[in-house]
Amino acid sequence: MNETQAWRDAAMGRNDCDRLDSEEWDGPVRQYFGFWNGDDWASNFHPAPFVVDWGDTDGSATKLQFECSEQWFIFRKAWRFHDQTAMDAVMQPGLEPRQYKAIGRGVKGFDVVVWDRESSGYMFEALMFKFTQNPELAKQLTDTGDQVLVECSPFDTIWGAGLGKQTKDGRADDRWKDSCNWRGKNKLGFLLMDVRDILNAGATPFDFQYRPFIELIPQLDRPANKLYKWIYPEFHQEGVIPLSWCDYGPAVDQWWDLIYETPGWEDFHAVLEDSGIDPWKTLESGNYAQLNAKQVQALMTWLTRRERSDEGTIGESLENGWLLNLLKRLRGIGGDVEQDR
Repeated sequence: MNETQAWRDAAMGRNDCDRLDSEEWDGPVRQYFGFWNGDDWASNFHPAPFVVDWGDTDGSATKLQFECSEQWFIFRKAWRFHDQTAMDAVMQPGLEPRQYKAIGRGVKGFDVVVWDRESSGYMFEALMFKFTQNPELAKQLTDTGDQVLVECSPFDTIWGAGLGKQTKDGRADDRWKDSCNWRGKNKLGFLLMDVRDILNAGATPFDFQYRPFIELIPQLDRPANKLYKWIYPEFHQEGVIPLSWCDYGPAVDQWWDLIYETPGWEDFHAVLEDSGIDPWKTLESGNYAQLNAKQVQALMTWLTRRERSDEGTIGESLENGWLLNLLKRLRGIGGDVEQDR
C-alpha cells in the first residue's frame, strides 16, 4: 500500500482531457485504443487476481486477495463510507464483477461530492495492483505504446467516453477515435495511461516525479552571462516567446511546462500554508535544509506563478540563486531517499 500511495502522489493525473486537448487542438495526432467489457484486458471486469496488505484497525496487516480491479474499487468505496456490511459482502468468494458493482450501488452513507473528489485515487490503486501483479497484463498495457486509451462505454460519461464502438443498430462507430467527439471524461482511460507511464519508466516514485527538475541543475549552475543567454535568447532564435517587457527562449517555456505537468503543483498554496512557510522569507534566507520535496515543489511553483502573473521574473529567481538552490535541495532529498531503499 505504501508504494502505491507514493505512486499516487508522483504520477496520478499526468494524463487528462486538458493535456490531450492541448496536443490535439487541430485534430488527433495519436492512435486511439478502445476497450470496454470484461473480455477486454483493460476492463475492470477482466480477471486479474492480486493480493494487498490491508492495514487493520489494530495496526496489523492482513493479506486480502482480490479477483479483479472492480472488486478493489468497490471495497474501497465501502471502506470510505464506513459500510462494514458492504465491505464484507464484496469480499465473498465466487462473485462476478457485475455483482461487485451492484454492491457498490448500495453502499450506505454514500456522499457524491466526496466520491467525485476521491474516487480517482482508489481507481488508480486498483490499476496499480492489477498491472504490477499480473505481468502478462502489464505487457499488454505497455504494448499500446503512446496510444490514447479509451473506455468505449456508451453509458458511462465519467470513467468512459460516453461512446461505444457500435451504434444501436450494430454499425461500426469510430467517433471515439477523436476526443472532440467524446461525451464523457474517460477517467479510466487516462488513469491507465498514467500506469503505463509508470511501467515504462522503471524508476522510483521520487525519480519519476522529480528527476526532470534535478537534471536541470547543470543548466543553472553556471556563470551569470551564460544564464542570461538561457533565459533571454538572441532575437533570431527559434521558439522565442514574447512576454511582458522581454522575450524568453524555449528553455523557459520548457520550465513552465515541467512545473505544470508535474502532479501536485495545484496544491502549492495549501502546502505552503499548512507548513507555515513564508515564501519570501524562506527564499531570501537561503536555508532550505529543512524543506521536503513537496515544499520545494510548492516554492518553485510559487515563483513560476509569479512570473506568469507578471509579478516577478525567472531572471530574478536565477540571479538570486533561488531556483538553483531549491533544485540542489531536491537532489539532496533524492539522495536520502535512495539511501533509505
